[in-house]
Amino acid sequence: MDGPVSAGHVCLLARLDDDVAPEELFHQISARLHLAPILRRRLRMPTLPMGRPWWIDDNTFDLDRHLSAVDLGGSADDTALHEEVARYAAEQLPRDRPLWQLRLVRGLAGRRSALVTKMHHCAVDGVGGRDLLALLFGTDIPPGSPTPAWTPGEGPGRTERFAHRVTDVSSWVASAWRLEGKALGVTPSTLLRVTRQTAASFADGLERLIEHDDRPTPIPEATRTGPAPQTPFNAAISADRAFATVTFPLAASRRLRRCTGVTANDVLLASCAGALRSWLAARDALSEAPLIALVPIAISGDLAAGGFNRFTLTLCPLPTHVGTARGRLAFSHAAMQHAKREPTIPPTTLTDIAAVTGPGLASLLTQAAAQLHLADRVHLPFNLMISNVPAPAQQLSVGRRAAVLGTHPFPPLVDGLGLTICAQGYAGGLDVGVASCATLVPDPGELRDLLAAAHDELIELD
Repeated sequence: MDGPVSAGHVCLLARLDDDVAPEELFHQISARLHLAPILRRRLRMPTLPMGRPWWIDDNTFDLDRHLSAVDLGGSADDTALHEEVARYAAEQLPRDRPLWQLRLVRGLAGRRSALVTKMHHCAVDGVGGRDLLALLFGTDIPPGSPTPAWTPGEGPGRTERFAHRVTDVSSWVASAWRLEGKALGVTPSTLLRVTRQTAASFADGLERLIEHDDRPTPIPEATRTGPAPQTPFNAAISADRAFATVTFPLAASRRLRRCTGVTANDVLLASCAGALRSWLAARDALSEAPLIALVPIAISGDLAAGGFNRFTLTLCPLPTHVGTARGRLAFSHAAMQHAKREPTIPPTTLTDIAAVTGPGLASLLTQAAAQLHLADRVHLPFNLMISNVPAPAQQLSVGRRAAVLGTHPFPPLVDGLGLTICAQGYAGGLDVGVASCATLVPDPGELRDLLAAAHDELIELD
């Protein structure tokens, strides 16, 4: 995912209710590093093209190289904060150290401050990032708890490195064989053909007849084929980013969810559909076909073992073609029910694709796509990513004074996907981050306002 105009890290904005000194932040992180070993590990890159990198302890680890602070002057508003987050998110992580950073933003109005975390997706996904945040800032660990001494482990020896290469080759062959059996060949033309076929066949079963009752109705068969509709944000991206946030109190939609049997995620998807419908219509870009969202789904058990990344992906039609809030909610509920039963990309396939491409080939493909502006000519089978990470089990704070008020995600953007809408539950609310390529969607605040209006329309349904 890292390339000339894209970066593979996940950022998160955590708002604090008080000012925090850099020394306080350093002390808290230093005291809890032992709880998250990934924070002191860096990647060792493979020597073979199909090889996989592996994690080793960083024997030159220095916490100061991962923490930074910026002061916005004392009366900075949300716009200034969002601009700072967008600038920070656009900067790639150095590869010679563990793949994470944390920035303290001071000088906000009301003597408040904020934290911006930056974690590479190869180390954590949304759920893993949430759990990591709880380890570093959870309130269930009393201040002054003993911190064990840390000694970096030795790197792999010659025999272990050789065994690792043998495993890489055998894993590559096995993954390629499985992908071939699933008709996912490794050539770009085949990948494009299959992803388009996947999107088309998935969408064929997900068109809806809307009935104006209180409970979602089944989805009848559809006849739409082809890739996802083209939009202004499905094009080659630049390196510039923009960001906006909004919080939805979960209590506001509780009655709606209880009466209709929908979930908070269904409400989020329907709100996104309503906002995007208005945004596209204002630009004369609204398609008669539904947009297609790429939706991560958390997994558990054996499938999630072995790392912080614990998700699979599915394509879900977004009812931007439906004219009523009630209809969009019914459509979203039924579409996600289907998507959860039959994920478009199972977790084993994600693992196989990662094994076949490898970091070297993936980097070359990303750079080539950006330099050739392929996203302007080859359209992906989805329009945007929408995700929803469940709330952590505890409140978060920096020290005893500065409580975390909200946690807004800023996931990575890739060529062809100039917009993401991601949410994370926290303290009875759903904190939403609208992240965009500033060239394609220069004002995500407009979309944020439309999102709030669409959400209000839903919760006012009888």
